[in-house]
Amino acid sequence: MYLVILILAATINFSTAISSIAVGLGILYIIYKAFRTKTLPNINREYIWVFGFYFLCEFLVAMLSIQPPVSFREFAAEIHRCFPFFFALLFVRSKYELRNILIVILVANIINDFMGCYQKFFLGMDRPPAFNKSPTFFGSFLLMQFPTEIFIACLPIMPNWAKKLAMFACALTVFCLGISFTRGAWLAFIFMIIIFVAVEKNYRKLALKFSVVCLSAAMIFFAVSPTAQDRLQTLTDAKFQSNSERILMWQSAIEVFKDYPMHGAGQKMFFRLYNDKYISPDAKERETPDKPGHTHPHNNFLKEATEGGILGLTAFIVLHGYFLWEFYRIYRSGKSKLKFSAALTAFLILIGLLAEGMTDTNMNQLSIMREYWLLVGLMLAAERLETEGRM
Repeated sequence: MYLVILILAATINFSTAISSIAVGLGILYIIYKAFRTKTLPNINREYIWVFGFYFLCEFLVAMLSIQPPVSFREFAAEIHRCFPFFFALLFVRSKYELRNILIVILVANIINDFMGCYQKFFLGMDRPPAFNKSPTFFGSFLLMQFPTEIFIACLPIMPNWAKKLAMFACALTVFCLGISFTRGAWLAFIFMIIIFVAVEKNYRKLALKFSVVCLSAAMIFFAVSPTAQDRLQTLTDAKFQSNSERILMWQSAIEVFKDYPMHGAGQKMFFRLYNDKYISPDAKERETPDKPGHTHPHNNFLKEATEGGILGLTAFIVLHGYFLWEFYRIYRSGKSKLKFSAALTAFLILIGLLAEGMTDTNMNQLSIMREYWLLVGLMLAAERLETEGRM
């Protein structure tokens, strides 16, 4: 399983196919081990109940969907995305395995960031996606990278060269966040820093100093980049097409929710409902033979409300609300002696994704959620190793 996790750590950024094969191999290993030992993996019961509740609700949503076959395929995909969490949580058993997996993730992050820089400065792309599907995906990965790289830089078991590389990666991540021109990720990053300053008293002065440095760098960046200035000005411009289309989509999503309030229309149903029936007469971005229409309402909560109704939205809030509280609870317990705790890292990763998800839909995307579940699984494994005195 260690090898499977290493493959996932190295390839989630770059190849959906290879990482899918790795997940499949991991599932086969768990099945093989269960048959061989005649025992099931020892999983925290609360996690079983939370995931069980979530997937029971999602199963009911798929069963009641207007197109059950399509929705059940998405239901299966949702289960598939969560496996990296259990791989990391259950099978990372030593500090050496944790160290090596984190080094692989760090190197993969840097390679992805360098690709973004190459696309921006050598290929002339306005908004580089790096190896990811789109610039918004790149933004989501950058939000997850930043706390992870701080954790690596502060982790005692890491060699000095890896700590220095992680600090360089932090700076590169912030720079790439700027050149991605992903406004939702910009706002989410600011919110993540604010939350960090609010909850972490020990690092408040350091975080404030970092914020001043980031603010100064941002001022220079916006001063020398006309594109950045234009993107910044659009944040509050309701007439800017991307903004106006989002507002119209949110209004349409509310109408869908009103018509399918209890169990929603079913997973993956927003695309057809929006483009065929609920799209606003004022919307300019429409489905054409050469270009598909919008597949989601650019908001995680509205996506869950339209496709899952009260049932799906409740399941979404319970799942991620539970883990948000779990990460915060472990962090506030004060048991960790690490300078930058694993639980705090997981907490900030989830805060970043949820914040970005207010203006985009990121928590239904395969590569993003694979990376998310792998990282938070690793953070909980790190907490377990520290608690057991093996760090």
